[in-house]
Amino acid sequence: MTIRHLKIFIAVYREMSITKAAEKLHMAQPGVSLAIKELEDAYHVRLFDRINRRLFVTDAGRMFFDYASHIVNSFDQMESAMMSPQGAGSIHLGSSITIGNFLIPDAVGRFHEQYPDCRVSVSVDNSHRIIRKVLRNELDFGVVEDRVSYEQLTEIPFMEDRLYFVCQAEHPLAGKESVTLEELCRYPFFMREPGSAAREITDSLMKSCQQKYEILVESVSNQALIHAVQKYPGITVLSARLIEQELREGKLKLLPLYPESFRRQFLIVYHRQKYISRLMQELISQIKDNAGICLQVQAPAFCDAALLSVGNTAAPLPCPDENIRHIYLPEFTQGSTRNEKVSGALLP
Repeated sequence: MTIRHLKIFIAVYREMSITKAAEKLHMAQPGVSLAIKELEDAYHVRLFDRINRRLFVTDAGRMFFDYASHIVNSFDQMESAMMSPQGAGSIHLGSSITIGNFLIPDAVGRFHEQYPDCRVSVSVDNSHRIIRKVLRNELDFGVVEDRVSYEQLTEIPFMEDRLYFVCQAEHPLAGKESVTLEELCRYPFFMREPGSAAREITDSLMKSCQQKYEILVESVSNQALIHAVQKYPGITVLSARLIEQELREGKLKLLPLYPESFRRQFLIVYHRQKYISRLMQELISQIKDNAGICLQVQAPAFCDAALLSVGNTAAPLPCPDENIRHIYLPEFTQGSTRNEKVSGALLP
């Protein structure tokens, strides 16, 4: 068994076709078929079932792919490191859309200033797809929103965030000191697509509270949701970090309902079997450092936006960095819910 065998197997696994894998590898089909047979003979397992001239991966094949993809990736990284000058190489990073909007560009820019010979490519997608790509070793690591439930992944919490129900300034609920989830559900919602963290958290909240809500607009773009909620009397769910300017200008309002499940953490995730190179460690450190900078720069505007006119009912919610300041938010109203518990402390 050689690296060549593993690369051929990975190509067949991803294409689910001997013909397509051969074309991708610029090989003859018999050579690809022979490599798969040699692997199956060597380990006395069947990696693919052949049914009606189609390939179907077996359980052994899925397990083999997990190991093979990491072995080949580590081999390629070793070759690149040994044959390139110090500081050269490549990193493929995945980011959720929200984090990719306000955090990743500056972090990657600062990293590039220190390591101009290292090529960093960034894939921006919803958290669900980013996690799947990390599991398949298509990304070196990902930066996503909230907890993941895969034993194969290592999680590094690095920043706390909160989602809010948001509406236009002229919305009938905008001037109220307290609202209930039932009241919100009387209005149409503008939401992110299934698989995004905000959508999954909101869906879970509505289901646990036995509430149905109408989604009038669904988009992968946060900016599209911001535009829609400014123009129409609906409700959306966003991080306040994305709408600081609109909040300062009074175009949007945070509705006074704060489910505990809307508190979340931003995470760096990578496969437990992944070799984290020195350059990857440096980029991860840069992302964590840039998160601290964002907190210091954005804290005043964020706090001012969250201060609603509710008299003396405000209670402190600590920032991840106690040295910055406290963010004051109204107490949970009678109509709010506490259905999910956020656990885990932030790492320094």
